Amino acid sequence: MIRIGLLLLTVFMLPGCTIYQSIGHSFGSFVAAPNGQDFQPVGYRWDYEHTALLYVYRPASTWANDELESPSFYLNDENMFNIRGNGYTWYELKPGIHQVLVRRPLMGLEGIKVDGALDFTLKMVTELELNARAGQVIYLRYSEIDKDAAKFEDMTFNDNPLQAVTPQVALAEMQQTKMLNEGRKLISPPLSAEELAQRAAEEAAADSDASVNDTANDSEESVEEETGEKSWSPF
Repeated sequence: MIRIGLLLLTVFMLPGCTIYQSIGHSFGSFVAAPNGQDFQPVGYRWDYEHTALLYVYRPASTWANDELESPSFYLNDENMFNIRGNGYTWYELKPGIHQVLVRRPLMGLEGIKVDGALDFTLKMVTELELNARAGQVIYLRYSEIDKDAAKFEDMTFNDNPLQAVTPQVALAEMQQTKMLNEGRKLISPPLSAEELAQRAAEEAAADSDASVNDTANDSEESVEEETGEKSWSPF
């Protein structure tokens, strides 16, 4: 057991290691039912000229309401919130391609990734991409079942429980939901390979300039020590 713990600790300390988890936030509706305000449309309280508006909701059901642990919703590899039954939230998206993932946790732990070596997820529920456009409104509905049943009889499960739905469907169902604490953020799309390369080049150039400045400062200090005089500066 100790060896396994040491092995896990070594893996977690590797460069480029990412641990996917929602410890302390993964409670389902049975444990922590949504208790925010009743649904209210965002209306024109968002920057519709420059961003897209994304609603995410999960209608109430016997299955969702009895859940002890809820799945995690990710945007661009960042954990946004856990989708509890009878809850909703919203985000503003800058135009571009956004990656959406839903992972199901086990006691808050969901997976681990080590760049170039390991990419493990306990259960990936959904993977999709959103092409956000300014002024667009997107409704994502999460439901693991396609009908409710008090005793779970004759109930079938969705292969992909996260689906884009029409405003008519979403607005009718969201009237019964409550606001989740998480959300109401502006999300940028992930950087492209070219943008990442450009950022790396800019950081390298900044590091080089800092190194040159440090060398120049060291030279000035050395001259001051040898002559016993200090250069005058008004600053």
